[in-house]
Amino acid sequence: MKHPSGYTIKDVIEAGKELRSRFNFDQYQPDFMGLVSLNSDRGWPITSGVRPAHQVTANVLTSGEQIFFEDDLLMPGESARAYVKLLSPEYYPHCLSVGREINMNEGSRAIGKVKVLEVYNAFLLASS
Repeated sequence: MKHPSGYTIKDVIEAGKELRSRFNFDQYQPDFMGLVSLNSDRGWPITSGVRPAHQVTANVLTSGEQIFFEDDLLMPGESARAYVKLLSPEYYPHCLSVGREINMNEGSRAIGKVKVLEVYNAFLLASS
């Protein structure tokens, strides 16, 4: 199976393995860990290093890199845990809480959701 960009699933898996092999929690400093669920109608899998937009507030979409740590590939309709590092969290403080579900988009199209399991960046943690 080839993606329109010319990549095969094997290419995507190898890229994910490479990113995961170099992963260092202390250097990467993810903002949170989430359960990423990919919509079943999506025609192509995603892998570690993917950077979809995350709907962190009602009016803020921000890019976030996801590093899966149980498998290198997430197929449509599946879920997996991932570390997520968001772009410019200083612009949307106190927006995350454990259990919250965040939409995940590519452009204007929703491709899945991320359920927040743990928040590591105290700046993003919603006050109770």
